[in-house]
Amino acid sequence: MPDPDLILHNGRIYPDAGSRTRFEALALWRSMVTDIGSNDRILGLRTKLTRTINLRGRTVLPGLHDSHIHLLNYGMLLRTLDLSRSRSIEEIKRRVAKWTTARRPDSWVLGRGWDDERLREHRYPTRDDLDHATQNPVFLKRICGHIAVANSAALTLAGVDDSTLDTAGGQIVRDPRGRPNGVLKETAIELVEKVVPESMDETKKALVYASRRLTRLGLTSLHCIISSLAELNALRELKQEQKIPQSIYAIMPAKLADRLASLGRPSEMGDAFHVGGVKLYLDGSLGARTAALNGPYDDDPTSSGMLVMSHEELAEMASKARESEFQLCIHAIGDKAVDLAVQVLGDTFGIKGCRKLRHRIEHSSIVSEESMTEMQRLGIIASVQPRFIYSDKWAKDRLGRGRLPELYPFASMNRAGIMLTAGSDCPVEDPNPFEGIWSAVARPGLDNKERLTVGEALTAYTKNPAYASFSEQFRGTLTPGKVADIVVLDRDPYEVSIKCLREIRVVRTIIGGKVLS
Repeated sequence: MPDPDLILHNGRIYPDAGSRTRFEALALWRSMVTDIGSNDRILGLRTKLTRTINLRGRTVLPGLHDSHIHLLNYGMLLRTLDLSRSRSIEEIKRRVAKWTTARRPDSWVLGRGWDDERLREHRYPTRDDLDHATQNPVFLKRICGHIAVANSAALTLAGVDDSTLDTAGGQIVRDPRGRPNGVLKETAIELVEKVVPESMDETKKALVYASRRLTRLGLTSLHCIISSLAELNALRELKQEQKIPQSIYAIMPAKLADRLASLGRPSEMGDAFHVGGVKLYLDGSLGARTAALNGPYDDDPTSSGMLVMSHEELAEMASKARESEFQLCIHAIGDKAVDLAVQVLGDTFGIKGCRKLRHRIEHSSIVSEESMTEMQRLGIIASVQPRFIYSDKWAKDRLGRGRLPELYPFASMNRAGIMLTAGSDCPVEDPNPFEGIWSAVARPGLDNKERLTVGEALTAYTKNPAYASFSEQFRGTLTPGKVADIVVLDRDPYEVSIKCLREIRVVRTIIGGKVLS
C-alpha cells in the first residue's frame, strides 16, 4: 500500500453515511481512500511528505450527490433575472424594465422563478403585462419550469400567432379572442425556447459559476439533466479542462434519442464524466396543475393535469432505450403518470432488463400501492426531491385533505424496498442538500408517518445516487479503494436536533483527493 499523501484525523468519520459506525482518521493517496481507522494507527502511516488535516472533532461524510439538477439552468439563473422573490406582477414588470435599461433593443430578457401562488394578483403574468415593461423580447419561466410567459416581441420572433396550433403535450394559452396571451405550458415552451440565442461562452461561464457554488455546498457528484448537445459538449469540454471538479452523470433529453447510438453505449466504469440516462417527460408539475392525476385537482375539479406522452409514444422510446442500453429517467409526478411509467417499463424490459439498466422515475410525488409493489419487483429507482415538501405549501389546496397523506411517500417506498435517490431539481429548489435532508426527516407541513430517518436521508444523498449512476464501485462510501470525495461538516447530523439539520454547514469539500474549499 503506498504511503498516504493526505491524512484527515481527530474527526467523526462515517465511511457509510447511512450507518452510525464511525472512525477517527482517514488516509488518502492521490485520488483514492487507502485506509481508515484510529488516530494512532492512521497517523502512524505518515511520512515527511504526508499532509495532515486536524479535523478538531468535526464530522466527515462521503461526498454528497445531487441526483436531479439542471446545472445550466441554475448557472443561467445566477447570471440572469431571478424572480423567485417577486411578490407581484408589477414588481416583475419593474425588474424587467430595469434589466433592459443598459441593453440593446434586440437583447433578450431571460428569467425564471416567478410563482403565481406568491404573487399578489394570484395569476400568471401575460404578454400584455410584459409589453408594458419593455419592447425587448422577454421570456420568463415559472419556478417549476413547466410554464413560461413571453411578450409580443418574443412570440413574434418565434412565429407564434393566432393561427399557431398547440404542440403535442403542450398548450398555448389564449385570451377570450383566441389570441395567444403569452403563457405557454409544457412542450409549447419549446416554441419560444428554440429561438433564444445560445452562446457557448455564456453557457460555459454559467456552468462553471454554478459548479463553484455547488462545491461550497458539499456536492461532489451531479446527475445533470441536459437540454441540448451544445450543453453536453460545453460540459464535456469544461471537464477536460478541469474547470468543473464534480463527477458528472449526464442525462440526455428524449429529443436526442435518435443520436444515442453516436454517443456509444453508456459507461459503467464510474468515470468522472459519462452519459448514461435519457430523460422523458410524462407530465408536468403540481404547482402548474399539469401533473397527471388519477382524479381531478381539488382546487380545479375541471382538470386532472396532462400526460405529455401517450402510452404508444412512451413504449416506442422505451424500445429505443432497450436497443441502445440506456437508462430511462422518466419525469412522472402524478399517480396517473407514475402508473403509466411503471406499466411500460415492466412490459418493455421485464425484471431482468429493468434491474440491469436501473431505470428511474424522476419525482415520484404520488405513487399508488400497486405501482410501489411493481417498482420494487422491477427494481425501479425513485429519484425524489425532498425540498418539495417544504416548498409545496399549497399542496392541501391542490390535492385536498384526503389525498395529502399520499404526497411524497418516502418512508412507504423505503419500506417497500424501493431505492430512493435524492436531488434538488435546482433551480426549482434550493440546491443545499441539508435543506433536502431536513425536509425528508422533518416533513414540515405534512404528516409524520412518511418521515425518513437521518440515516435513510443521508443514504439517499450518498450511496444510493452512486448506484443510480452505475458508480457504486467508485463512489458513495469512503471505504478503501473508493474515490476520495469527502465533505467536512461543522456538526454531526446524527447528534443534532431535527430542527438543526438544515443549519448544518459544509466546512471543507474534497473531490478526488483535492481540497477545494
